Amino acid sequence: MAILNNQPSFVISALLAGRLYRMLEVTKVMNISSSNAKCISIRGGDKTAGFKPITDFISDMARDTISISLKINAVALQFSITAVNEQRASIALASFNNVINKLESHTKAKSLSTVTDSLNVKISELKTNQSKDCKHLASLFDDISQRIRAAKVIVTNSRTEASRAGEYQTNLFAIANDLEYCSDSIADEIKVCKNYLAELTKMTGK
Repeated sequence: MAILNNQPSFVISALLAGRLYRMLEVTKVMNISSSNAKCISIRGGDKTAGFKPITDFISDMARDTISISLKINAVALQFSITAVNEQRASIALASFNNVINKLESHTKAKSLSTVTDSLNVKISELKTNQSKDCKHLASLFDDISQRIRAAKVIVTNSRTEASRAGEYQTNLFAIANDLEYCSDSIADEIKVCKNYLAELTKMTGK
């Protein structure tokens, strides 16, 4: 992904947040499909009885995906704030080191070394926090990935049940197609987000 070349970590985390927004928009479509499917399953009675547990699953998955995405967004925001602070501390450290290298007075250099030591500790702490955020993000993305894998199985079951639904077949097949589209779209977004996350994890150096 060339777009990541030489990009600071807070920029990459912002790109990740943008992808999460897309994921949430797709999940909203999934939620609408679930509501439509519930209406049809109620209206169809016995003909669509087998579709009801599927609509419940779609609804639960949409709700869970939205919840996890919001958690990811919160962690990504925290990562971005930490990354900005780490960059500022690194710039300050470089400036102080530059000054120290130009000082002839050992006493003055030593007094500034106290500041640089403190900055080094702060930078290390910030990198540790970023590393923890990366691990948390990886866990959350795994949670969503599991739900999307399950959704792909449900698509097959949806089409099987739709084929038995008489005059409701067309509408239920359309819902199954929507679910497949949403699942594939979210899976694509997760793949991109994981690439961003891999880059962020590499940057933390932990």
